[in-house]
Amino acid sequence: MKATKAAFISGLAGLAVLGIHTGAYAQQPAPPPAQAESEPAQYPPPPPPEQAQGQPQGQPPGEYPPGYGPPPGYQQPSPGYQQPPPRYYYPPPPPPRYYGRRYAYYPPPPPPPAYTLDRPFMLGGSLGLATLHYHLDTGSTSDAAVGYSLRLGFGIAPRVLFLIEVNGATASGTDDYGNSVAYDQTLYDLGLQVFLTRKFFLRGGAGLGNIRAFDDGGTFAAKVGFGLTASAGVELLQGYNWSFELAAQWISGFYSDETWTSGAVNLGFNFF
Repeated sequence: MKATKAAFISGLAGLAVLGIHTGAYAQQPAPPPAQAESEPAQYPPPPPPEQAQGQPQGQPPGEYPPGYGPPPGYQQPSPGYQQPPPRYYYPPPPPPRYYGRRYAYYPPPPPPPAYTLDRPFMLGGSLGLATLHYHLDTGSTSDAAVGYSLRLGFGIAPRVLFLIEVNGATASGTDDYGNSVAYDQTLYDLGLQVFLTRKFFLRGGAGLGNIRAFDDGGTFAAKVGFGLTASAGVELLQGYNWSFELAAQWISGFYSDETWTSGAVNLGFNFF
């Protein structure tokens, strides 16, 4: 009976001690939840509750969440300081995709041909050595002369030009009485020029002929008639819009009781 009382009293005492400890533990504040192992430790540690209620002096407003102070070494900005706006960095755009060959600029045009035979327009002139021969009822004579030619051409077909020309030769000599005489023959004609090859050409025309003569006494004589001309030549040099030619020329003029002829080898330049 005494053992039963002693066991009962011991049990009551244990229950009382357990209740006291349980109440004291319940009155203590709950500890903060443990951080996950994957989250790194926060630095700096949060301030005490007294400091968390208000931001410390010198802390930039709105820059730190509640409960965190400025980083170590932070200084109060000077009056009038404005915080620069945030800068955003964007990744560079991907390179463009090209389908086939493309140029960043227009490709240069192809070089022009070294020569051209299709000439819409041509302007040329020639000068060279010639002989001038005239035949009269009373006799004939020949003298050295200077040959000349001027031409204006218009393309009417590939390798074919229509020409407006002035061709002639002028010479000087002495008559039967020993007087100095100067005379010339000029032909104003319309004709054609045809290129048979890249450089070789033929030229011919017909038109109005004119002869004149002067002597020391001032005597002047002139006649008008019909004339023909023919040339064969080769363009020695050919550029994109110019050429340099060598041509042989023959002119025949028919006048009353007279026939005049001249032959020349001329060097000429053409622009087209």
